[in-house]
This record gives sequence, structure tokens and C-alpha cells, in this order.
Amino acid sequence: MWTLEDEQALREDLIEKIISKANDGDGMLSRAELGSFSYAGQTIRVIDSQGGIWNPGASWSLGEELRATLSINTTKSGKYEDQEVSGGLWRYDYQSGGTAGKNTKMRKAMELQLPLIWFVQQDSGRYVPYKVFIINDFPDQGYCLIAPDLSLATASRSESLIERRYAQRLMKQRLHQPAFRARVISAYETRCAICRLGHGQLLDAAHITPDSDETSSTSVTNGLSLCKIHHTAYDINIVGIDADYTVHIRRDILRETDGPMLEHGIKEMDKTKLWVPPAAADKPDPARLEVRFEEFSGH
Repeated sequence: MWTLEDEQALREDLIEKIISKANDGDGMLSRAELGSFSYAGQTIRVIDSQGGIWNPGASWSLGEELRATLSINTTKSGKYEDQEVSGGLWRYDYQSGGTAGKNTKMRKAMELQLPLIWFVQQDSGRYVPYKVFIINDFPDQGYCLIAPDLSLATASRSESLIERRYAQRLMKQRLHQPAFRARVISAYETRCAICRLGHGQLLDAAHITPDSDETSSTSVTNGLSLCKIHHTAYDINIVGIDADYTVHIRRDILRETDGPMLEHGIKEMDKTKLWVPPAAADKPDPARLEVRFEEFSGH
């Protein structure tokens, strides 16, 4: 069996590669892809073939038994009561039947503070991957609590209201942003809505109404698939988009003379039409765009 340090390093590296693979596209992977994932020259399973808890044994392709659960998944079936709870934490139900069986290694992951990969199924049937830790459990009630970061989970229970709210806000962002990104990038067919760039790792899901605004939403209609350049330009009001889906470049930027990125990547986008999802239910909300465009127009 690997040393604890070796197993920690393996998990960190494997989780990073799974998330990176998902982000090569729209941020999601299918169960088939997770059942035959390429890693370290081997094809390995990183999700349970049927249930929600995957505890690789000695017969695993990498040839070493893991001390604790490697991955958990939440499906759309509704069989378990997995749900977000207060403070940016998530409830994950143990497999029915008490704390024995597969649940034993779940509790071991908490004891050793080992990271797990959490796969959350979306409406498409594919899964968004997260790195999480089990930070508390309630065996009598049959569930545990998971969080994206151990230090944030600790801070979320701080006596300091400011520290507690800051940690809870960050954890909520880490829980919601990957799924929001996946839904938006998928709706836009892994393309930048402004320049049509089609490389997933260079795309972000930009909020029209900022995430910090109380009227914000995680609906696809509050999102735009933008490359990193155009996302930043949109956030700082170099780029504006009106309710008719027309792209506008700020006047002072249009008067600037600079290199090819500004000339072709920014200025040439002025008065072009935004590329929007083909599904009417996924198109950006004109009312939100209008409010956001008024802010742009004031600069």
C-alpha cells in the first residue's frame, strides 16, 4: 500500500487532471469517460460503475488499494437527499445500511483529511467534477458534510462574523461556479459569443448581472460564454452588449492605436452581433443585458 503522502500526492494529481480534462471542453465528462480515464499510461475507473461511492481496491488498474474513498457522485435520480446546506457546505448521504460497507472508507477520508473527487450530474446526464473534503459527519443521521477547502470550512465556523461570511461566500462560489460554467459553455457549444474562439480552456462563463448583485442568477440566461480576453473586457466595460445582442467597444478604446490584439481582437468586434445559443431558453436575458449596458454607456 502507498504511504499516506504518496496517496495524497496521487489524489491531488489525479483530481487536477480530471478537472483539466473536463475544462478542455465545456466542463463536464460523461460516465463512460470517467469509467475509462487515461492516467499515468493506464486506463482507470474514477467513478463507481453503479453506485455513488467509489473505493478502488487492490485490483484497481494502478495496482494499489487506497485507504479511503476516491470519488463520490450525485445524480439527478433523487434517491438520496444530497443538497446544499447553510454556510456553503453540502450534505452528502451515506449509502443506506449504516456506517459499514462502502461508508467505512468515506469516514476514513474525513479522518485522514484526504481529498475526494465529487461528480455532480447535470441535466445533460454528464458530470461536473469538484475537489472536496469531508469535514464532518453524522452517522446516526446517515450523512456527512463536504466542502471545497478545509481552511475555508474552518473559517466558515469562525467567531468573527466578517471571516465567517467571507469564507461562506467563497465556498458558495466554488460550489456554484463550475456547474454554472459548464451549463453556459455547453449552451454556447464551447464558443466565445463574441469572437467564436472554440478552445474550452480559454473560455469563461461571464455573469451579465454580477455574482455579487443580490438580483444575480445561476440561470444560463444570466451567462455569456466569453474567452478570457473578452470576459475581462466585458467586466471592466471596455466591451458592452446591448439588449439586441450587438457588441459595442468603448469610444476611447476605438481611438487607440496598438498591436493586433487590440486592433483585431477588440476594435474589430465593434457593432458585430453576439453569437447566442440556438435554444431559446438559453439565450441571454435582454432585460439583464440592458441594465448592464447602461453601466457600460456611462463610461
